[in-house]
Amino acid sequence: MIAASKYQSYGNDYLVIRESDLTRRSADALTRAICRRHFGIGGDGCVFVEPANDDRFRIRIFNPDGSEAAMSGNGCRCAGAYVHHRGLSRKAELVLETLSGQKIHHLLDRGESSWRYRSSLGRPSFAPEEIPMRLEEELSQVVDHSLRVENATVTVTALSVGNPQCVVFASTLPVDAEFRRLGSALEVHPAFPERTNVSFVRVTGPRRLQARIWERGVGPTHSSGTGCSGAAVAAIHTGRVGSPARVGTGTGQQQVEWRPGGEVHLTGRVEFVGEVRYHWREHDGE
Repeated sequence: MIAASKYQSYGNDYLVIRESDLTRRSADALTRAICRRHFGIGGDGCVFVEPANDDRFRIRIFNPDGSEAAMSGNGCRCAGAYVHHRGLSRKAELVLETLSGQKIHHLLDRGESSWRYRSSLGRPSFAPEEIPMRLEEELSQVVDHSLRVENATVTVTALSVGNPQCVVFASTLPVDAEFRRLGSALEVHPAFPERTNVSFVRVTGPRRLQARIWERGVGPTHSSGTGCSGAAVAAIHTGRVGSPARVGTGTGQQQVEWRPGGEVHLTGRVEFVGEVRYHWREHDGE
């Protein structure tokens, strides 16, 4: 039996599990099994948490397909809520160690079963080698770049915010069929050797954006912290909006602050859903 706590941030739901409750080699298999809708508990991913040295916490994030993600804005926020909810730390400021470096989460306020954090996600990069992205021509940054996909040309702005982001600006957001077609094709486009997250973004005001997000290893998601961050940073960088920018995804808005050369700061809420004890067998979901 595996104990898991479920949290959601704007509908982006994660199962948070103590890493000491399982072996490292089982993390990907457990995630594939437990995240299955209808057959498992269901979730957009698993976050494995373990205390590290100096009152810090090490986290590992896995997508439903079993792939490991270096970073997740909402996943980290769910991990922070788990730490505070369980009383593992009483400090307002948490240091979470991820594969893409340390992320600092500052607790702004909390309710009976909800928490709001302002998170420091590090400095973004538009350099192709850091996204990573492979292009035929040499570019110092990937901004409003034409990319052939699905027998069409799509204009993309690509960057890393701890994970790869591909942002497509449009006057109207794509309908479901187009969203799924382009989102799935861009995720696995040869230009992205490690695949990519995809955000379709519409500017709705001087500091406001609306987005539909396709996550690498997940597919369509209600929200994404790094997706919102990538969308806002790309829009600020190209002069489409100012900072701070609010990014809506249909399930709520997150605020993104960024100045060129500085770190990205993301503010948003997370809510506790419930506790489960999952009966897991190694072959489940295989």
